[in-house]
Amino acid sequence: MLSIVPRQYFLGFIPLAAGAELITVFGVVNKASGIYGLLSIFTGHPITAAQLVLNIVSLLLLPVFLYALHNVRRQNALPVVAFSYIYFVDMLANLAFTIYFSVTWFRVFDVTAATEAGKDTSSSLDTASERGLSITIIVLVLLFKVYFCFALFGYARMLVRKAGLRADNGEGKFTKQLQFIMLAIAPSFWRRGGRRAGKGRMVNTLEEGIEMF
Repeated sequence: MLSIVPRQYFLGFIPLAAGAELITVFGVVNKASGIYGLLSIFTGHPITAAQLVLNIVSLLLLPVFLYALHNVRRQNALPVVAFSYIYFVDMLANLAFTIYFSVTWFRVFDVTAATEAGKDTSSSLDTASERGLSITIIVLVLLFKVYFCFALFGYARMLVRKAGLRADNGEGKFTKQLQFIMLAIAPSFWRRGGRRAGKGRMVNTLEEGIEMF
């Protein structure tokens, strides 16, 4: 049940629809926290340029996550697919920021630890254990973010199959183009037949997409 891309359950026991809603709610709370980051500018709290950029991007994405939460609850397939791609890009950006902040923090931590170790040799073991614990927590958080992304794609795939959407059956010019772009990527993933069904229509889908544009 704990496959890389969940099919029916989130974390093995929660219905995938409820899991997708929880992930989106967590995302809304995370993006809303950017407000407090920007408030630190007015309170005189020091903030780096990277933190400022992260907080601004979080606030810009807050309406997107709120709109996505509405569509996740209403099980609107195409908006959920679009949100899955947005969440994927946002996850990559967050991974980059997390790695950057972690490296920066560890540099400061190492300098502080070296200073304290010169005064007290018994603190070296505590420093090593704290560093190991910090790395473990960071890795676990990153793995959860990756799994959340897979779960969203799994929920989007479930809605696509339920609605019978394909890359070549969109309605409306803009919606048709958007649907083609999103579902033409890895068509075997979205289609119920797997790789065989995806290969059977890949050439026709590409030809229809070229005519569409």
